[in-house]
Amino acid sequence: MDYIPYLLKIYKLAIDHKSYLLKQPLMIYIHWPFCKSKCTYCNFNKYINPKPDHERMKNSLISEIKDYVQKHDMKGRIIHSIYFGGGTPSLALPSTFEAILNTIANEFILPSNTEITMEGNPTSTETGKLQNFHSIGINRLSLGLQSLNDMELKRLGRDHTSKEAISAIKESIKIFRENVTFDLMFGREGQTVDDWKVELKNALEIASDHISLYELTIKKGTPLYKDFIKGKFKKPSFDNLADLYNITLDITKLYGFQQYEVSNFQRNEKYSKHNYGYWSGLDYLGIGPGAHGRLTDPKNKMRYRTIRRLYPENWMKQCEETGEGIAKYEQMNLEDIKNELILFGLRTRIGIPRIRFKKYSQGQELEEVIFIN
Repeated sequence: MDYIPYLLKIYKLAIDHKSYLLKQPLMIYIHWPFCKSKCTYCNFNKYINPKPDHERMKNSLISEIKDYVQKHDMKGRIIHSIYFGGGTPSLALPSTFEAILNTIANEFILPSNTEITMEGNPTSTETGKLQNFHSIGINRLSLGLQSLNDMELKRLGRDHTSKEAISAIKESIKIFRENVTFDLMFGREGQTVDDWKVELKNALEIASDHISLYELTIKKGTPLYKDFIKGKFKKPSFDNLADLYNITLDITKLYGFQQYEVSNFQRNEKYSKHNYGYWSGLDYLGIGPGAHGRLTDPKNKMRYRTIRRLYPENWMKQCEETGEGIAKYEQMNLEDIKNELILFGLRTRIGIPRIRFKKYSQGQELEEVIFIN
C-alpha cells in the first residue's frame, strides 16, 4: 500500500465534534527511561538504573492510559501507531509491554495492522528476548547504532562494537523481517566524505527497508557539549557537513531508498507511520516519565501540549496518587498550531497538508500565512 494516499485520507478527517474526533487516528508514545549507560551526545530523559521497579512502571503506564480515556471520554478511539521509546525499551520485560498493549486494545480500537515500534540497542537485543517482544505484538524494531566505526562508538559513549551492531541487525531482520530500521550519525569529528561513503555503503548492504541518517547535534548539558566548549571536540565545517549530506542523498538513492523526511529514508513503502503521523499533525498521547503529547480536547475542540513529570520516582508517585503523572497541560494558540504544521510539513516530502492546515487555522488558507512571490 502506498502510504502517501493513506496520509492524504487522514488529513481530510475533521475535528468539529467528538464523533469526528473519535474517527481521527490517535498515536501513542510510551517512554521507558532506563539505560545501561548514557551516551556522550544524549540529552533525552534517560536514567541509568540496572534494576528498575518493573511492576511499578507497568502499573503507572497503564494508569496513565486509563486516566486519559476516562477524563477525555475517548474510549474507542482508533489507534494509528504505538511507539515504545526511551531510554532503552528493549531492557523492559516483554510481560510489561504485553500488559500495556492489552490495556490499549481494551480501551481503544487497535487494528490488526497497527504499526507497533520498539527502540533497542545492539547489546539489549538478545534473540530470545526479541522473539518474545515480537510474539506479544511488537512488529517493528528501531536499533540505535549511530556508527559502524569502533573508535567513534567509544567516543560517543556507545556500549557496543560495530561487530555487535551488524550482528544485531541481521538477527533482528530474521524476526521482524523488513520492519527493522536503524540510526546512523554523520558530522562526527574528523569524518571525511570518503569515510562516510564507506560506512554508509556498508550499512545499506545489510539494511532492511528503512534507515534514519542524522547529523550529529551537540546539545547543551551533555558531555560532548562540554568537550566542544573546551575545544576537545570539533565539528566539521558547514561546507563539509553539506558535502556529507549530499553524498548521503546520492548513495541512498543508489540503493533504492527514497528520502521522505529530512533524516529518514525508505524503500518498498516502508515509511515510519508513527513519525509521519507526528510530522503531519496527528494527535499523540505521550505517557511515561518526561513524555510529551499533543491532544485535541473533544469538549472545547482546542489543542493542547502535555508534558509528564521528568523523574521516574516522582512520576510514579504521582501516578499512584492521582492516576497520571502530568506536569504541564498547555493550550496551543492559533499561531503555535499553524507554525507547527508549517515547520513539520516542510520536513517531509508530502509537504504541508492544505486541508488539515485550513481546519486547524480556523479557515485560513496556507497562502495567507506564507507569502509566496
